[in-house]
Amino acid sequence: MSLFQRKRTIMIYTITSATGQLGQKVIAEARKHLNSNEIRLSVRSPKKASQYVTAGIDVRAADYLDVDSMVEAWRGTDVLIYIPSISHPSIVRVPEFENSVIAAERAGVKHFIFVGFFADQVNSPFHMAAFFAYANTRLASAGFSYSIIKNAMYADPLVPYLPELIERKAVIYPMGNAKMSFVSREDSAEAIVKLAMLPALQGKTYVLTQERNYTMLELANLLSEVSGHEIGYQPVTVEEFAALYDQPKGFGVVLASLYQAGSQGCLDIVTDDFRTITGRQATDLKSYMIKNYQK
Repeated sequence: MSLFQRKRTIMIYTITSATGQLGQKVIAEARKHLNSNEIRLSVRSPKKASQYVTAGIDVRAADYLDVDSMVEAWRGTDVLIYIPSISHPSIVRVPEFENSVIAAERAGVKHFIFVGFFADQVNSPFHMAAFFAYANTRLASAGFSYSIIKNAMYADPLVPYLPELIERKAVIYPMGNAKMSFVSREDSAEAIVKLAMLPALQGKTYVLTQERNYTMLELANLLSEVSGHEIGYQPVTVEEFAALYDQPKGFGVVLASLYQAGSQGCLDIVTDDFRTITGRQATDLKSYMIKNYQK
């Protein structure tokens, strides 16, 4: 334990959706900087987080549809890192979030960090945009201070998707000539935890991206270089994309709407917010892919 850790005031950082893909990254990052007794996990099924109990971390059951369970799980929290569920359609998440805000107020949460997404523009056809836009504005009337982190497209899914693209010999996103920005979950987690620990940076909205965006042809060229296989760009239609990736049932339309939003310029945002929070540049897409893709 460092001298800094021994002298600073003990705070409680509660992480929701802790067993999800981003939640696990946030926990790993939090454990680099915090003692186990400062980390609390809010999960729907504590059995799925048993390894954290073994590590001495407080794991509490909480359901976004049960206000009382969240109040009990979040009471005494200094900073709540709120990661929404992956429920769809958009309207399903609205009552979840409304319950969460009410619970955070009743529990006396001091600061609320909402982890959102950057395709939340009022003209975005992305089917989940309405939820993120609602959440952004709902926080303004809440009885606690808050920060918002909006993630760009996650780079992570490109790794398991690359073999399919190699087989297809093409990126097929229905994006046209529009550009897309990325960030890795690992980098997002680092920024989230740093923000949670730095009150001077709180109270603002941040969009986490790498230092550049990509047209689909540029993305195809990068993936060709990483994989050693020739990959071009042959976009399918929004309808074809929805049909190709409709698992679970009904998700294809939601996913396709994201790339429809991208074709309208909703996914091309680039900021320096990651550096503002962490003091370094986000890992670039090529380096991330080279590190994580095994040929």
